[in-house]
Amino acid sequence: MNTERFLEEDFGSFVEELLSLQRFNDSKEIGIAKLAQDMGYKHLTPKQKFVFEKSIDPYLIEECSRCGEDIPWSEMSAAEDNGQLCSWCQQLTSHDN
Repeated sequence: MNTERFLEEDFGSFVEELLSLQRFNDSKEIGIAKLAQDMGYKHLTPKQKFVFEKSIDPYLIEECSRCGEDIPWSEMSAAEDNGQLCSWCQQLTSHDN
């Protein structure tokens, strides 16, 4: 997991989406996720970062399984459902059929 990506501008929107989809397991994870969304990942303590990274890891798709490019945060949830493809490769794949 490349935690440098957690500093990207649109990361907070991804965390917000995970919160709205109720993807976190308990109130501690939810609280830390809300803090990361509001204040930013860099403001978390080392212990909070550990909990947050562990809780978010199942929902991270670091790169497209076809082209190998980073998947943007705005496409991360969709990539989880479409074979870990970025939107471009998903589009190409759908036209291959």
